[in-house]
Amino acid sequence: MLESEEARIVVDLGVGAFSKLETLDIDAVLITHNHLDHNGDLLALLKARWLMGYDVIEIYGPLGTKAYLESLLEAYPYLRRKLKFVVSEEDEFEVKDMRVKSVPTRHSIVSRAYMIETEGRRVVISGDTAPMKELMEIECDLLVHEMSLPEGISDYHTTPESFAEVLPFCKAKRICLTHMYPQTREIVREIVDRLREIRDDIEYIVAEDSMVVEI
Repeated sequence: MLESEEARIVVDLGVGAFSKLETLDIDAVLITHNHLDHNGDLLALLKARWLMGYDVIEIYGPLGTKAYLESLLEAYPYLRRKLKFVVSEEDEFEVKDMRVKSVPTRHSIVSRAYMIETEGRRVVISGDTAPMKELMEIECDLLVHEMSLPEGISDYHTTPESFAEVLPFCKAKRICLTHMYPQTREIVREIVDRLREIRDDIEYIVAEDSMVVEI
């Protein structure tokens, strides 16, 4: 969740994420790609907002997001006239005082990262992707980047080896590592130490549930 003076945005809402939300007062949900660990609790949020009387929420995502939501309504037709949302697959948009630009990423399906700006500050959220020089070269205050797998090279996810290849190009002040499988989390301190050997001028953060990072 990203909060500014005017807006509150959630980026991805995978299975289990709904129970972590401290509020339903959200202006928009940004989906990086339509896999269950990134969109599986979207319907739970929409239904809860209907039950609590909230108004329309904006949903943004890559090509296929509209079709995904339509399939949910086909499966739960009683919700079709109850849920209040609008869906957009635009590449650039604004949510109140937040300006958002999407960047195509390298995953097993159509996917995107998000660059979010407000009040002179910038956050980049990678979603699921193999590391990309294009993402690393974006100047930002915080890069939230996946580190799914503990070793090797993957065409669709990030590993320490593949991340090390593009780390020299990084223009982020801080990197927050997230989306770690259990095997990766077991050695995450070792991974951070390896990354520091390449770039010790960057602050590395290991994501935890309910963590708050001020920018």
